[in-house]
Amino acid sequence: MLGAISLVGAIGSQPAAAKPPPRQVVARGASLPLISLHQAIADAWARLPERNNFAAQQNVAGARNLAGSAIVPNAPTASGSYINDKAAGSNYNYITSQVGVSTPLWLPGEGTATQNAAQADSVAIDGQIALAHLSLAREVLRLSADAVDAANALAIAQRRLATYRALATTLANRFAVGESAQSDALAADAEASTAVISMTQAEARLELARVALAELTGSEAIPVLMPAPALAQAGDGSEHPQVVAAAQQVEAARARARLIYIQDRDDPELGVEGINEKQPGTRWDTRFGVTLKFHFATDARNAPLRAVAQENLTRTTVQLELARRQVAAQIAAARVILVASERAVGAADRSAAALDKRRGQLERAWRLGEIAFIELVRANALAYDAEAARDKARLGSTTAQLQLQIAEGVIP
Repeated sequence: MLGAISLVGAIGSQPAAAKPPPRQVVARGASLPLISLHQAIADAWARLPERNNFAAQQNVAGARNLAGSAIVPNAPTASGSYINDKAAGSNYNYITSQVGVSTPLWLPGEGTATQNAAQADSVAIDGQIALAHLSLAREVLRLSADAVDAANALAIAQRRLATYRALATTLANRFAVGESAQSDALAADAEASTAVISMTQAEARLELARVALAELTGSEAIPVLMPAPALAQAGDGSEHPQVVAAAQQVEAARARARLIYIQDRDDPELGVEGINEKQPGTRWDTRFGVTLKFHFATDARNAPLRAVAQENLTRTTVQLELARRQVAAQIAAARVILVASERAVGAADRSAAALDKRRGQLERAWRLGEIAFIELVRANALAYDAEAARDKARLGSTTAQLQLQIAEGVIP
């Protein structure tokens, strides 16, 4: 469990128009490590295991592109045969020897189409990489917000505990000299115990959040949440990585479909052969020649392949349209949340300030014996709850700004 940790407000949690510098997270007088959100995302990306998959896929696409630039589509083959009549028992000494070498040839446009398909796949993989990077940024932001929220809750729980422990000591002294009822001291002890429970829960939440961050980024440092002051907007979302990746998948499917239509038959083969024959009473006879093997196109072979290619093209086109709609909806939703969160900040600030002032007034009145202790307990509870609501509102506003940037396809 972490020890005493305080966070003065949410880290970088004011609206963009009046954003204070990030506050420091402090643990038992020693600073907890902080890191920028941008660096945390970069560290998480560097540790992402899926990057190996993307690299392997790029290697496959590169190998296919290289194959498309080769002189022939496949390796040449060599053949040979030796035939005599001894096995048949006639033993007339008929002998035929034959050797041949052949190589497949590209169909017209097949090599270029192969390269185009490989290059389109490589570009599509780049799009998937960008999309994975954006998704990772969203996850780092979520965990970072959880950590800051837990730190804020812990700070308030610690302040509650310190307040009620001090009050419990004061009330115990008053009770000892007959100036206060024992019930007031018991109430202060009960409130202190409640604060301990809240503090323990907040410590656990903070520890879990830091463990999750460490698993993702390799460090338990808490990212500072601060949106960049000026970032390019995605406009209609056409440049959003999700839309770009879907469009690249469409182009890859189209390139593969073109290749399938060109490869409507097996590759032709060109070869040379030499035949040597021996017959009784004759000289050796040796002949050389050229062979050409040409395959015919049939619907039995091509129709299923073309249907699959067309289905893949149709599916990716549908996914592109869905991606456009999803991005537009995400941006719209993020903007609604941001507007609501910015409105909440002002109200939460005013509420926290008013209730903190009221708490001070009632504490002075209680110390003068003008009100019962239970009124001070209620005032403290309202003030601390308002402070917690203020921290959540500030954090929510900053998180909403960052979420909007990510929704627009920008990595903070």
